[in-house]
Amino acid sequence: IGLAATRSKRDRKQKGGRVLALERLKKAKAGEKIKYEVEDITNVYEELDEDQYSKLVCERQEDDWIIDDDGIGYVEDGREIFDDELQEDVFDSKNKGEDLATVRSECEATSPIPPPPVIALKKRRPPGVSSVNPFSVKPPTPKVLPKAISVHVKPDNLAKLTFYSFWIPLPENVHFLSKWSPRYEFPFVEDANAMEFVEGDFDEPMEADSSSSVKVEVVKSENNIKMEEKSTVPKSSCWERMSQDDSDSTVVDVQLDAGRLPLVTGSDGDQVFRFYWVDAYEEQYHQPGVVYLFGKVWIESAKTHVSCAVAVKNIERTIYLLPRETRINLKTGEDTGVPVAILDVYKEFNETISEKYKIMKFKSKKVEKRYAFEIPDIPDTCEYLEVKYTADLLQLPLDLKGETFSHVFGTNTSSLELLLLNRKMKGPSWLEIKTPQLCNQPMSWCKVEAVALKPELVTVLKDIAPPPLVTMCISMKTVQNSKTHQNEVVAIAALVHHEFPVDKGAPQPQFQTYFCVISKPSDCIFPYDFQEAVKRKNVKVEIAATERTLLGFLLAKIHKIDPDILVGHDIYGFDLDVLLQRINACKVPHWSKIGRLRRSVKPKLGGRGGFAEKNAACGRMICDIEISAKELIRCKSYNLSELAHQILKIERVAIPVENIRNLYSDSPQLMYMLENTWTDAKLILQIMCELNVLPLALQITNISGNVMSRTLMGGRSERNEFLLLHAFHDKNYIVPDKPSFRKPVQEHVNDDDELVQGGAGKLKKGRKKAAYAGGLVLEPKVGFYDKFILLLDFNSLYPSIIQEFNICFTTVERTAGEEPEEIPEVPDVDLELGVLPKEIRKLVERRRQVKQLMKQPDLNPDHHLQYDIRQKALKLTANSMYGCLGFSYSRFYAKPLAALVTYKGREQFPMMCFETFQHWRRSYLPVHVNIKDPTALFEKPISPGVLGNNASNKNIGHLLHGSLWGHYCVQIGCRVHLQNTESLHFTTSPVKCFETSSWHERRYTKCKNYYISNTSI
Repeated sequence: IGLAATRSKRDRKQKGGRVLALERLKKAKAGEKIKYEVEDITNVYEELDEDQYSKLVCERQEDDWIIDDDGIGYVEDGREIFDDELQEDVFDSKNKGEDLATVRSECEATSPIPPPPVIALKKRRPPGVSSVNPFSVKPPTPKVLPKAISVHVKPDNLAKLTFYSFWIPLPENVHFLSKWSPRYEFPFVEDANAMEFVEGDFDEPMEADSSSSVKVEVVKSENNIKMEEKSTVPKSSCWERMSQDDSDSTVVDVQLDAGRLPLVTGSDGDQVFRFYWVDAYEEQYHQPGVVYLFGKVWIESAKTHVSCAVAVKNIERTIYLLPRETRINLKTGEDTGVPVAILDVYKEFNETISEKYKIMKFKSKKVEKRYAFEIPDIPDTCEYLEVKYTADLLQLPLDLKGETFSHVFGTNTSSLELLLLNRKMKGPSWLEIKTPQLCNQPMSWCKVEAVALKPELVTVLKDIAPPPLVTMCISMKTVQNSKTHQNEVVAIAALVHHEFPVDKGAPQPQFQTYFCVISKPSDCIFPYDFQEAVKRKNVKVEIAATERTLLGFLLAKIHKIDPDILVGHDIYGFDLDVLLQRINACKVPHWSKIGRLRRSVKPKLGGRGGFAEKNAACGRMICDIEISAKELIRCKSYNLSELAHQILKIERVAIPVENIRNLYSDSPQLMYMLENTWTDAKLILQIMCELNVLPLALQITNISGNVMSRTLMGGRSERNEFLLLHAFHDKNYIVPDKPSFRKPVQEHVNDDDELVQGGAGKLKKGRKKAAYAGGLVLEPKVGFYDKFILLLDFNSLYPSIIQEFNICFTTVERTAGEEPEEIPEVPDVDLELGVLPKEIRKLVERRRQVKQLMKQPDLNPDHHLQYDIRQKALKLTANSMYGCLGFSYSRFYAKPLAALVTYKGREQFPMMCFETFQHWRRSYLPVHVNIKDPTALFEKPISPGVLGNNASNKNIGHLLHGSLWGHYCVQIGCRVHLQNTESLHFTTSPVKCFETSSWHERRYTKCKNYYISNTSI
């Protein structure tokens, strides 16, 4: 009522009052048409100058027109409902001074307008200082700030200016000496549901500005008692403290010209857009032919890297049609006997296929390609008709056949695969874009956006170090809603590093800044003194009244910090799914800020394999340490507690999910939960750094040639596929099409049909028999091992067999009618080395070279760590190459080749073990070998005297002479258990071997002597 009374009223001209209006109404009822007269309103808005408007605003503030606000502290800020300022984010700390500028001028009734306050510059923490638990702190100590400017404020007006924070009771005669708004460091949003989520919502955090160091001096005139409150940086106690003033010191607010791209001069003198790509994404069905590349670009004016997105457009579908020898009639299947030429294939595609599938425009040419895979009756080398057409048009069926062509290849090849293979993009690397274009509309949340109109404009640059990336390690706590039985997010802690190197060891400190945000379950309330507890701790905690506010704050933080990598534990299995579910349930705007691609349509969650959840964060790589640990270490369990114990030797304190709701009973327990969440985030980050997950994933991706975000998901099969795709594509081979997961592999269908036709009960319903015989598995000998045990570990057994016998798609002859148990013949020794053994040999030789570099005496630790990471990546890749042959859903699935590899292993292994044991027995130790089981334990105990006297001065290099084929290493380890004595570990370094000119010449160099250590087993 008070607000309405102060508004101006419109002046209207009277036309005779009620009588005239009644007469017009009667005429209207009688059917007479009345012309509507538009009144002229001259004073729609009341015109005021700045001083009058400021005075009006103050009057509205002083008019307490709200009867009861239930103590929530809502006040009228005095502005008009159509003021532009209301479109700004209510949490935007940068605009708070502007919003209250006019209020400030009028509240100072007797004081002149002060000059701008003096703000203390933030000091960056010196490098090398570890950032650890900010929750364990001593009481705050004073911090000296620059001389501030006194501003006198009326107490009754001051209380109403706390719209952006919770209520602060203040005495009379208050003097502010630095910042205008008297806020606490951790504002409390009481009613988040009243907020309007417009375009700018959550773009800025709820936290106070990092420069908002408040010094409040309250003077009581009666007794001249002074009280000072200063924001301070507490000292560390048992944990080193990260300064709160440094929280945003590393965030560089880069101002970019939206109408220009940061171009550099390329090698040929042209202006190019140079950036480092880290992730790629395509929407195969919504935007076919477009691939989004996300990465970092250098901004010379700001001397920093910022995020960028490049859309590579017009990637065409490429298919290959195999001509028939003679034309056939598709309706009857009869062979007409008419020879087929490439021109006949072109005519059929142009006149029939293109019309049927509405391919109105295409390009075609004759090419010569090679084929060496599992589809029968395809020549090794043949002429094909290559057809290219835009990806917007329909995809051709995989089983398409014509009168003049028998097969079509490449119909379901994705645009991303075509881009990676044709432009030879092998993992994250620097790229140059010629003639880049600006985006017409924003397509991402990145700072810089560009468009490449065709893939030929993309060029790979080599031998340039990658830029540092931004990492954000996240840990969160959830509770289950008792009514909906869904998980609700109540707390999140995140650790951030803005310059995390991905090609070397982890930096120190491992994070530069952090933030925590806490909400409450829907059926709980915060403890009454929780705000004071947070203030006493002096930690960086944001308090959100609802889960919706918490999630909005998280998205705002992700958007502002713009991390390249999100790190977590079980983030794919739980965290990401819960976040997306709750963002969707709470209707939080701009859900796609969790990734980098702007999208309005929300993903369909809960699908097969979590496809939508994994793609929701496209543009930001996700590092799940649970997935990485499963590949890198052996552990009983891969939960966070077990990983912390196994890797960090730290006992983690876990809070059961069912106990979290009870912690809201008092403030100390709630602060303990926050500290526990922060500690979990720190453990996750330490485990990632200890395992060198990021450098290792980068090396593996560069070797395999896939996308790094897929490598971090742990897909070995996809890595092997891309390594072979690049290798065969470079050799001008047509690669196998990606199989459909909805249907069984064609190989299995044919095999099963043949077995059914053969009868004899070979096929049983629901059989689980292996498709081919695997490795040799012997029955274990049960009992306590108190005798000498010789353990032979063949280095990379299956890769070694593939190299030794030249087993490859291009060398092994396979026939379509082979029985499942039939093993193909070993290739002739005179054949050229195949693609598969050649790729494995490259990996082995590169690893050997890297290990030689590691032995340099003057090598610094950083280079040694880089070499070690690279040799591990090479080893992991080489050892997993065999898997693609036996994995039925792999594009390179070849059951005959997998069966041949395992057969040679079964054939050679017993013979090698038996010969080795015989040499050992005759030369050194009085042992007996079980002839039936050459891998069995020695039958006779070994005396310590024999072991101690002979092992340290005997060389066994000649022991293996003639016992193994080829030129591969064999690692021998011995474990000794002696009754009533100390358990010993007995081992030796691998036998060093070298390659000779002849494949079948078997020679070995001498290995190092045995040694005994007192390490307990």
